[in-house]
Amino acid sequence: MKKRILLYTIIFLVLLVMYLYVSSNKQYELQTTKIEDLRGKIETLKKEVTAYKDSADVLFNENSDLRYFSLESNGEALEYFEGTAIDTENLSQIITDAIYDQNSASANNPLVPFDGTGGKFMSVDKVKVINHKWVICSFTDGDFWGEMILRYEVNGKTKELTFELVTEVLYPKYKG
Repeated sequence: MKKRILLYTIIFLVLLVMYLYVSSNKQYELQTTKIEDLRGKIETLKKEVTAYKDSADVLFNENSDLRYFSLESNGEALEYFEGTAIDTENLSQIITDAIYDQNSASANNPLVPFDGTGGKFMSVDKVKVINHKWVICSFTDGDFWGEMILRYEVNGKTKELTFELVTEVLYPKYKG
């Protein structure tokens, strides 16, 4: 009887060891497959990160080029206002607001040298402060578009802005 119990126990243990061996092999293969999939994903993500980094570098360079002609990134232009009571941090916004404030629903913007057509009025729709003296603006009445360069002066004591038209261009109406 002891021999049979011992024999059944040994058979049971052998079967248990075989089951554990087969099960662990399947788990090992599953884990190996997952590891290989993850390695592939890592390589794909590395390539994507490199592509995004390259894109970010391109965008950074383009942004730097676009900001080149701007009051905020022009140290020499900002230095022009040194020693005055003018807030150079908000100066571009102040100038932009002053130009937009001259837009009206019932009249042409007085800075725009052209009259609107068909009962519409010319108004400034884009403003870019280039440096301590110049502003470039885009204007439209909905049918015609144009651009102009303004010279501006800021009175250091009263902080009053004055604008003078330097040059302008009006594009022909699009005939699409």
